[in-house]
Amino acid sequence: MYNNHSELKSIYNEISDSYDRANSIISFKQDRRWRSKLVEMLLSAEIPRNALDVGAGKGELSEILRRASPGTEIVMVDYAENMIRSSEAENRVMASFSHLPFRAGSFDMVMSSFALHAADDVETVISEMARVSRNIVGALAMGKPDNALFRAVDGFYLHYVQPNLAALAGAEPEHFKYIYYIYNRNPKNSEIRGRILKHIDLIVYREIALSSFYMFTGFRKMPAQLPGS
Repeated sequence: MYNNHSELKSIYNEISDSYDRANSIISFKQDRRWRSKLVEMLLSAEIPRNALDVGAGKGELSEILRRASPGTEIVMVDYAENMIRSSEAENRVMASFSHLPFRAGSFDMVMSSFALHAADDVETVISEMARVSRNIVGALAMGKPDNALFRAVDGFYLHYVQPNLAALAGAEPEHFKYIYYIYNRNPKNSEIRGRILKHIDLIVYREIALSSFYMFTGFRKMPAQLPGS
C-alpha cells in the first residue's frame, strides 16, 4: 500500500478536513506545543524578514510564527491541493518540497513541521530547504528511534492504536495507516542526523517522546562548506 508519491498525495488530500483534529488527538495534544517550541528556537537565532513554511499543510506552524513575529512575511508551500486551499493565508504555493520553486537564498528562515518524514528522500528536502534559505533552517518531524525497544513501542502504536484514535476526530482509520508505512521505510534518527549535518550547521538537535520525533535548528552551510565543494 502507498507505493508511490501520487498515492500519498491523494491520502493527504482526503484527510485535509480532519487533519488538525486528528493530529491533536494522536499526539495527545502535544503537536501545537512542539510547533511552538520549534518557533521559539528559530526566533532565538534570528527575527526574519521573510520565512518559508515547507510542507505547510493547513498552516499551523505559519500561524504560530505569525503571532510570535507579526512583521515576518510568510510563504506556505505544500503539494496537497486540499491542504493548501484550506488555509486562509495569502501567500500559498502548491509544489513539492523536493523541488522548491524558489531561487537560492530567497528566505531568511525556512521551517517545516510534521512533513519531512513523508519525503521519498529526506536529505533531498533538507538540501532544498538549505538552498532557498539565506540563513536559518529548522524542522520538527516524526523520527525512528535507534533504540530497538522504543522502535517496537512506536510500531505498535502507529499500526494498531493511532488509526483508531484518528477515528475519534472523524477521520477514516485506513487513511492514517499511511503513517505506519512511512515509519517503516524511513531511516533511523542517527542516520537522519547525519544527513542533516551535510547541509546544516546545527544549533540544536533534540529527540522527544521516546525519540519518536526530532527537531532541529541550524544555519545553512555555505557552498564552500558543502561536501565536494
